[in-house]
This record gives sequence, structure tokens and C-alpha cells, in this order.
Amino acid sequence: MGKKQCRKAENSKNQSTSPTPKERSPSPATEQSCMENDFDELREEGFSRSNFSELKEELCNQHKETKNLEKRMDEWITRIINAEKTLKELIDENHNTRTT
Repeated sequence: MGKKQCRKAENSKNQSTSPTPKERSPSPATEQSCMENDFDELREEGFSRSNFSELKEELCNQHKETKNLEKRMDEWITRIINAEKTLKELIDENHNTRTT
């Protein structure tokens, strides 16, 4: 059963009655089953558990690196904005001293 089939099974089960929010989320067993089925599909494409683990670890590392780069970029943007404000103030002061 693929990912879509798992979702369809959950959807048909949810449509029969009006479930509570707790009932709407799939059970851990259902989620585990769907994840195993997804991995089975990946295995058919040539992925092994070790490859999957390596890819997952690499993805986590890239995510951390991206977050760090985003933080650094935000810091640089803040510095640029502050530099622009300071430059504008200096230009205004220079203009005011020339006019007086």
C-alpha cells in the first residue's frame, strides 16, 4: 500500500463519522505502516536503509547550514540598513551645516 492508498484508507475511515481532532490524526501504527510502505517503494528504486540514513543525515546537516546562513544574511541586512541610516544622517548633517 503506497502513500496515497494509506491516505485514502484514512480518509474513508474519517468520512464515516465526524471524528474528534485526536481521531483525525493517524495512529502511530498506521503512520509506521505508511512509512514502511514508502521505504519499500524507495528500496525498489535502489535505496538501502544505510543510503536512506546517510541521505537523512546529510539533509539534516544541510538544513542546519541553511539556517546558519539565513541568520548570517539577516545580520548583514541589519548592518546594511544601519549603515544606510547612518549615511543618510551624515548627509543631512552635512547639508544642514552648509545651509547655515
